[in-house]
Amino acid sequence: MMLDRLWKIARSFVPVQAYPLLAPIYQWRRRSHLRQLEQDDRAWLASHPGATVPSAELRYNVVGRCTAQQFLDGGRQVVQDIENALGKAGRPVATIAEFLDFGCGCGRLELALRSRGLGMRVTGCDVDERAVQWCRENLDGARYVVNPELPPLPFAERSFDLVWCGSVFTHLDAARQDQWLAELGRVLRPGGILLASVHGPHLWEPRLPSWTIAKLKKEGIVFARTGADTGIHPAWYQVAWHTEQYIKEHWASFFEICAYLPRGLNDYQDVVVARKKA
Repeated sequence: MMLDRLWKIARSFVPVQAYPLLAPIYQWRRRSHLRQLEQDDRAWLASHPGATVPSAELRYNVVGRCTAQQFLDGGRQVVQDIENALGKAGRPVATIAEFLDFGCGCGRLELALRSRGLGMRVTGCDVDERAVQWCRENLDGARYVVNPELPPLPFAERSFDLVWCGSVFTHLDAARQDQWLAELGRVLRPGGILLASVHGPHLWEPRLPSWTIAKLKKEGIVFARTGADTGIHPAWYQVAWHTEQYIKEHWASFFEICAYLPRGLNDYQDVVVARKKA
């Protein structure tokens, strides 16, 4: 679309502070995309009778513009990316008994895991009650919990071997990130693994203005309020960008950083591989 092409050009010099002024454009794009996705869904579901897939709206809230087939394919890729990241920590997936999908949305990962037979017990949690309810009603084999917007989680200490955070820390300010890093450390077992995706250089170098990139490189993290999802996501759910150095230095106060994988999630976001300290 012409508007999408113009925005890709403009965002390299539009100050992030001005993003809320562009909210009407984001909202128009969302409505336009959803109309097309709903039309595509009708044709796709007609040729895939009995398929389990969340609505276009629920998918859009999680991963943006995404057809039903892309949603399912993306979930399978996430499973492969998790297995690859675990390998960087020297932790075979077969050693994972309890797995927490922190920020499970409408179950993209759980849909993919159902057919893998990996033997782990899966828990999904999210602040989005509608998404969690859809998972409860449509996806068996896992438990689903609505979590609060701030810690604590409704889980005991040392409950999980693995916590996956797909595009969660990409939407939190620094203070919230620190609170959740501490809390996820609490619910992990000794030696447990945290995998978290972040917006790395692949996503900020071609998109952010030069002065914002300079600030990011200096401070290690930039958080911006875009206003794009007003009325859809909570007001604190915005956009954050990180540097690898910030992750390795700041997050190291919470976890042992085992690896940093550029474009380790769907060849898009970077993935942090961290281990709970003994």
